[in-house]
Amino acid sequence: MRMSKHSLRLYATGLSACALLACGKPGTPNTPGTGGDEDPVVTVEGCREQLASRQEELRAENVDVASWSIDDAPQMADPGLTERQIPDTHRQYDGKYRPLTNHPGCSTADLYYDKSNTRELNPKTPTPYIDGNNDGKWTDRNDYGGPNKAPSHIDGDVAKIDGYPCAAKQYTQPNPDTSKPIVILVHGNSTRPHTWERFLLPPGTQISATTEKVSISPDTEVREQLAESLIAARYQVLAVDFRTDLVATVDPSGLGAGENAAGNIDHGWATPILQSLVKAVMKNNPGRKVALVGHSLGVTVVRDALRRLYVEHTKGVAGAINPFPQLSHVILGSGANHGVSTYDAGLCTNNFTMRGTIVCEMGSRSNYVQTNFHKPLNGPKDLFATPCADGDYAFGKTGQCGGNVVKYFTITMTDITQGSNYQDFYVSESASRIDMPGCVVNKLTTLSDYDTSGYFNKGFIANHFGSLRSSAGLRLAMNYLAR
Repeated sequence: MRMSKHSLRLYATGLSACALLACGKPGTPNTPGTGGDEDPVVTVEGCREQLASRQEELRAENVDVASWSIDDAPQMADPGLTERQIPDTHRQYDGKYRPLTNHPGCSTADLYYDKSNTRELNPKTPTPYIDGNNDGKWTDRNDYGGPNKAPSHIDGDVAKIDGYPCAAKQYTQPNPDTSKPIVILVHGNSTRPHTWERFLLPPGTQISATTEKVSISPDTEVREQLAESLIAARYQVLAVDFRTDLVATVDPSGLGAGENAAGNIDHGWATPILQSLVKAVMKNNPGRKVALVGHSLGVTVVRDALRRLYVEHTKGVAGAINPFPQLSHVILGSGANHGVSTYDAGLCTNNFTMRGTIVCEMGSRSNYVQTNFHKPLNGPKDLFATPCADGDYAFGKTGQCGGNVVKYFTITMTDITQGSNYQDFYVSESASRIDMPGCVVNKLTTLSDYDTSGYFNKGFIANHFGSLRSSAGLRLAMNYLAR
């Protein structure tokens, strides 16, 4: 992964070691609780200079940007099958883009946040609507840390949007500010919309975050999360639901090395769903800007959905839209833009469910080589990674943005030792940042900015969730969205 000269200068000072002791100073990446800048100054002029410089580098290396394909990786093409996927046929579908007409996850059946999903109307429902955050996996099962003891869950209901057939949660906004963008929240793997909501463990429950080298005490008071904070700030908010609860019906779900007990999904599962939601929201709100916030797997799903919408537009597909003139912000927490740790664990070579295919799509964070999935998404040297950040350039072409400047922002936990010792279990500084200084703000939170709520399996990956569920990460996202 290529680093900017600015980033190299920062790391030469030994600031990562200082962060371990929480001894940061103002203006450095490791100022406790602030999240320092790697690329603090982003302007249209600076971005255009960076784009020109990067293109000049590529010309000198004889890389033909004009011929670089932004189409779907051929390895991920729709298999063209019509029958419903089952565990016995999963290898024909996993890793492939699924059309919504044959998508097992495009379902609004039995949603835990659907106010009409009651025992009276649906006697067999396993997750009847009770208070808006009653997903049984996260609120009832003690092995996952449930039940959720946070009171007064944020109000919401199943979204009903013309042109969108899949699941999403629409939060109730009693006092919308229509001058602000509509925010779409995009969760990561094995989770659902409750990723964005307040959570409190039962008293006496201990957090087990030793996987990420920390020992922390759980919250004793509720902390507002992004969904609550956005509604309080008068944004209209939707959270896509990739229905990870349905994965067990299509992938082998046992505990074996070649199975998918955690309910992992891949880009072929998630991207078409988000692509449909973004298109529907933009078409139904032609005068409004839209902001996207993604966490973990949701980061590359956000970016991939935008790419696919743009490709449809350039090819003149009926009903297609160019999303970039209507897009305001892209906020990305703990994303695998350049690899994940689980690739190195061998999952890509010994697991052929979505659990294995997703890490194949991401590549290795410690020895990154551009993957088939990343090639059209990032382009050469991340040249395509910030479309319309200058209000003009996208995927190798100028004049693509309608004059609209899109703001890009990444948030990641600092490495213990940059490039070799990582506290976030899945990603690192270099894996997560977008390397287009001048076109993106890359922020680092400190080694203490973890999610102390205990959400996600009693804090199993509290650092990974800290980019958007810690107090510092939440503050960074909200502040940037207001810019």
